[in-house]
Amino acid sequence: MVVNLCLPHFQTTVHCNKLCADGYEVTNLVSADPALRRRGFKFEYFLRPPLQVILKFGFQVELSRVDVELWPWGMDRGQACKRLEISTSSDLQNCGPTDHKQLGQKEQKKEFKLVSRCELRDETHVCFFHSNFRPRVPFLSLPPQPPENSRQVELWSRGLASLGAVTQLRVTVPFGGGGSSLGLKALAVWGQPASRCTAEEVERIKRIHESAQRQLSKPAFFGRPVRQATPPQQSTPRFVIIPEEFLDPITQEAMLLPLLLPSGMSVDSTTLDEYQKREAGWGRPPNDPFTGVPFTPTSQPLPNPQLKSRIDRYLLQKGIIKRDGMLGGQNPEDNPHASRLVTTDKWGQTQSSPSFSVSSPDNRDTSLASGQRESGKVCSACSCSVSVYSTSASCIYRLTCSHLLCRTCLQKESKPTSSTSALVLCPTCLSRTHRSRIIRVHH
Repeated sequence: MVVNLCLPHFQTTVHCNKLCADGYEVTNLVSADPALRRRGFKFEYFLRPPLQVILKFGFQVELSRVDVELWPWGMDRGQACKRLEISTSSDLQNCGPTDHKQLGQKEQKKEFKLVSRCELRDETHVCFFHSNFRPRVPFLSLPPQPPENSRQVELWSRGLASLGAVTQLRVTVPFGGGGSSLGLKALAVWGQPASRCTAEEVERIKRIHESAQRQLSKPAFFGRPVRQATPPQQSTPRFVIIPEEFLDPITQEAMLLPLLLPSGMSVDSTTLDEYQKREAGWGRPPNDPFTGVPFTPTSQPLPNPQLKSRIDRYLLQKGIIKRDGMLGGQNPEDNPHASRLVTTDKWGQTQSSPSFSVSSPDNRDTSLASGQRESGKVCSACSCSVSVYSTSASCIYRLTCSHLLCRTCLQKESKPTSSTSALVLCPTCLSRTHRSRIIRVHH
């Protein structure tokens, strides 16, 4: 079959011209770890296009299709424009894998030929295809079908070698909207060895690919991973993907406490806090992360109760109560990976935005109440809500065991006794806290 040259056993190298974000390195696109490949590539938020991602193959390749998936659009969806460009290099003197640092930028600009280009308004999937591609023995089958919602763009022929004997491929984003995450979420290059490759080299490539396929079956690009059938020993929880409107536009994670910014965007409170800390490190005042306009007494981020209620309603309808600490849009097979904008508070708890699993309706109410108590958003004694959206709790107090008590329950628990007049008993863990060590928590 036509092979995906971004698979690790082909030893394709990749590099880019931008500083990668933590956990989203460009090498994820060709990583041997499926979880890293699904995580994709982003560059740092303070950098701007143009972006160039260059793939260098270990042999000459005849291109069949190039599949590119971009990150979801942000506040600039339908208003801004992104451009994608595909260029190829057919340097016949450099067919084997070499260190990309040996190539100067001037040489790279001279040897690449533009073979396709498109402009995007709201699409995220683009398939660049070679209309005159014909598979040859032993790679006779065509690549899997692209998703239905992907945009189809034809590759141009700039000579026989431009598509038929490619040694390097460059994906360029010359410009893009400032309100979206920039990078490549996924990349696949489908092709076969060029006709000028020797029979021995073609046979070697075939053996390498077949050996890798026997070791581990690879899922199709843009498709869900193939799950091996397991005996029905016990029922496993279903997983759902959180809608994009409930995800933080910066970290692409589910929002627990959405805040409405003056620019009209909503972000999670932990994301905004971490952004302000980084801005303060550069000496900048607190500002809107999407416009850069400083906050004023009349222009401040506010809680977004409408969006919060929609998120809570969606979670209750789906029966989502378990928090795994995974990215909101990830597949359940991915390893949990906290966002680079998530920090750890002083009580040792990680403030991360979760992905969720689904429970049976019978245990939904009990589990939901338990999950609220574990997250520290309810009073440990009366279970009343003490979140920022609550209108009932006026004062909240934290014990040394990190559990919360409302003012009414604190007065009940701190009734003077003969032996322990200065101690307050926690109703949850039964630990005692001295009254002088009780801390008032502000919303």
